[in-house]
Order: sequence, then C-alpha cells, then structure tokens
Amino acid sequence: MQVLDKTQVEAVSQALGEPAWALKKRLEALEAFARLPYPSRKDENWRYTDLSEAPLDRPVEAPKGLSLTRDTLPEAVKRRLEKTDVAAFLVFVGPDLVYAEVPEELKAQGLVLTSLAEAMRLHPEKVEAGLFQAVFTEDKFAAQNSAFFTHGAFLYVPAGLELEKPVGVFKVLLEGGKASAGRSLLFLEDNAKAAYIEEYLSPDLPPTLHLSATEMVLRPGARLRHAHVETFGDGVWHFHRQRALLERDAGLNDLVVNLGGAYARSEVASELLGPGSESEMLGLYFGHGRQQFDHYTLQHHVEHHTRSDLLYKGAVKDEARAVFSGLIRLERGAQKTDAYQANRNLILSPTARVDSIPQLEIGANDVRCTHGSTTAPVDEMQLFYLQSRGLPRALAQELLVKAHLADVLTRIPLKALRAHIEAVIEEKVRL
Repeated sequence: MQVLDKTQVEAVSQALGEPAWALKKRLEALEAFARLPYPSRKDENWRYTDLSEAPLDRPVEAPKGLSLTRDTLPEAVKRRLEKTDVAAFLVFVGPDLVYAEVPEELKAQGLVLTSLAEAMRLHPEKVEAGLFQAVFTEDKFAAQNSAFFTHGAFLYVPAGLELEKPVGVFKVLLEGGKASAGRSLLFLEDNAKAAYIEEYLSPDLPPTLHLSATEMVLRPGARLRHAHVETFGDGVWHFHRQRALLERDAGLNDLVVNLGGAYARSEVASELLGPGSESEMLGLYFGHGRQQFDHYTLQHHVEHHTRSDLLYKGAVKDEARAVFSGLIRLERGAQKTDAYQANRNLILSPTARVDSIPQLEIGANDVRCTHGSTTAPVDEMQLFYLQSRGLPRALAQELLVKAHLADVLTRIPLKALRAHIEAVIEEKVRL
C-alpha cells in the first residue's frame, strides 16, 4: 500500500501555496487515514465489492506545470466542447489545470471559477468557509483525498447571480499506472443560481486509481443543477464521494452518470438542513464486460417541510455488476417531509448481476416516504414484438434499453449533455 506521511502532505500543501489552516486540516485527515482500515466485505457498505484487484498502491501523480491552448487540448475534450454550450470551463490533465476560459463579464459580476490552489491564494475566506465542511474523513478513501489531493476546482456564485448557461470542468487522465486525487468545492450564496457539469474521461489505461470529492454549499434560496459524468477508459478505478449542504429553501438537482472504467463507486448525499429545501437525485449507469458500478445514496432530512426525490436507473450485460444502496433518513424534527426513492434495473445477460437495497430510517411521524426497487431481464415478449416488426434482435434490445432509461434522460434539461449521454449508452449497447 502507498505510504502517506507528514512530509509528503506538507510538500503537497507547500507546492500549492496553501494557507496554514488548510495544512492543519490535511494533517488531521492524514491521522484519520493512518487510523482507518481499507474497507472489506465485512463492512456492510462494501459487502458486494471485492477490492483485491484495486490499484490502491499506486503513487500519486504530482503536478508537472503543464499549460495548453484551446487548440492543443486533448481531442476528447475538443470534441466535447464542440457539442457543449458552456459559459465558462476549466480543463485538468492529470493534476494540472492546463486551460481555463472564464469571460470577464462573469468575473465582473463576482463569479469565481478557478483552481482550488488559486482560490486559496486569492479568495481564502471563501474557500475556508466551505472546504472540508461536507467531505472530510468519513472513510479511508475520503481521508486519503482530504490529506493528499493535488488539484481541484472552485466555483463561487455571489448572492443573487443567476447564470444562464452551465459552467464545466473536464478532468482527463492520460497517464496510467498512477493515482490521481482531486476535489471540487461549489459555493452558492443566497438566491444564486447555477448549473455545474464535471466530466471525467480517459483512454484505456493500465490499472489506475482515481479519487474525487465534490462538496456543495447552498446558502438560503440558492439553486444548483449538478452533473457528474464519468466515461473513463478501461483500467480506471474511480472512487467518488459528494455531499451537498442545503440551507433554507435551497434546491439541488443532481445527476450521477457512470459509464466507464473498470470500477466506479459513487457515494452521494443530500443534507436537507433548512426548512423548504429540496433535492432531486438522478442516476444512470450501463455496465458491460466485467465492469462494476456501485451507488450509495443518502437523503438526509434534518428539518421540517423538506422534499427529496431519487431515481437511479441502469442496465448491465455480459458479466457486469451493479449495486445500489439508498437510505432515506429522517430526524425527529423532520416533520412534513416528502421523500421518494426508486431504483430500476435491467439485466441483459444471464451472467450479469444487480444488488439493490433501498432503505428507510424514519424518526418523525408526520411524513410521506416511499421507496421501491425492481430488477428484471429484458421482456422477451417485447423483444418478440419488435422483431416481428422487422427489427434485428440487437436493435430491438437497444430500443428497449433506451426506453428503460428514458424517464431519467428526459429529466435532464441540458440538451447537449443529454445527447452526449445517449450517444455513449448507444455505443455500449452495441458492443
């Protein structure tokens, strides 16, 4: 296993020019990392996951000081930019922020979109108010990220500012056989409104470890639409944790998409801390070959008159596996809560597998909470009907998969992003 010590953490913090408080938090996380064991199947939340092949001992990739122009960006990013209408964006290649495009008119309105390292230098009070507040030392991987992240993105939207177009961050891995640790901090002040898309992509690579964390702080009345889209190539093990803190009347529309990599685990939590806050949580996944996608979600209702709605849908074929474990948790003061959770799965081959565990933990008595889960193979009668109309079996199955995922896709209002996800799914179905 990789050895993380105080000297290494101090070196990373110094290289990024961080203030003393950030180093102090990193060292606290390092202590937790040293104390906590790596999870195993003896842990309830990891009982369906075998980490014996995970590349946990890979050295963390250090920044190289790379800088690119828009014309010299990786081809995958240029193709995405051609089809994505964003107001501003950042591009990371490995741990380096290689390109940034943020219009001056947005900066003049108070918007900040930059690297975490630069934000700590130029806006230390804004970063300190949010960093490590939502994701810190919840488990071994979270502690490792908090102690040793080498790069990250920072979005700050001032009070009352409403962005008409989304902002984006592209994270590209080009070197395999290493580990990469990054995080994002999204901070929206009162009644701010924004959409933020983070995309993770790479070619096929030798075994590679990727750790990511996204923290979201939504002040009263803020509205955020967030999308985490992972299309890594084969060989990447992706561990992602995100948590949103929603204050009074804040709203989050969240989308998690896992389509690539050898293994991807997403732990997604919405903390409804203020009355009137609401969270929509959407998930999409399609596994082929021996891919495994794990999703662990938490809808945590702390205050009264809050609402959450979760819909995760996926499909698996070949020997792929998927896991969904979702918990709706209501505290005693969470009266008048309205919470819904659904997980729907389609199995396209007899060797594929899905484990789905929806859960409720209710501490209030005047609430409405429902949950449900379905896992089933393709309906042979539907296939027969489509084939009887002249469609080949492969095309018929593709149509049924698209129909299965349609009610999630139609809830994504960002048309360019929806088209991209549909194209990747179509390609995977045809493999």
